[in-house]
Amino acid sequence: MLKINAPNYLYCPFCKSQLAQREDEEIIRKYCPKCLWVYYPQAFDSVAAVITRNGKMLMVKRIREPFKNSWMFPGGFIEFGEHPEDTLKREVKEECGLKILQSKLIEVVQTSDDFRAPGNLVFFYKVKTSGRKIKTDNEENSDIRWFGIKKAPKIGWKSQKYILKKFFLDSKEE
Repeated sequence: MLKINAPNYLYCPFCKSQLAQREDEEIIRKYCPKCLWVYYPQAFDSVAAVITRNGKMLMVKRIREPFKNSWMFPGGFIEFGEHPEDTLKREVKEECGLKILQSKLIEVVQTSDDFRAPGNLVFFYKVKTSGRKIKTDNEENSDIRWFGIKKAPKIGWKSQKYILKKFFLDSKEE
């Protein structure tokens, strides 16, 4: 991780209220007590782990907007100065309780459907993990499940639908 500092914002960019601090995902973050905006200093890039095993894919159900109550590949924003592969390891552990054995970058997709980070780049990795017991981060997700590759649940993100279609539905992989 690079040793650099994020900008030091004092006021909310949306409602102009003074920012306060609180712990969020084990990190002290600035947030707006009035409109509840949380400042996540990052490069506006994210990762997604496409974890498959025995013809099934692992997905988590979001409890936050955007796309609340839809399913997604485990993943999240790259923290300021963090490498995408380090983010991938952190997110898979946080959201699935699993350790990565092997990962391979399969595609980088620029998104337009996340109001928090228009133009966000998502690094999609095909991931092999160790461990059988899955558990999710209840602050971010309400559920975690294996789904048949041809029986995907409701997915909100366009980029995730694209990856699912390109690498699984249009391919011979089961």
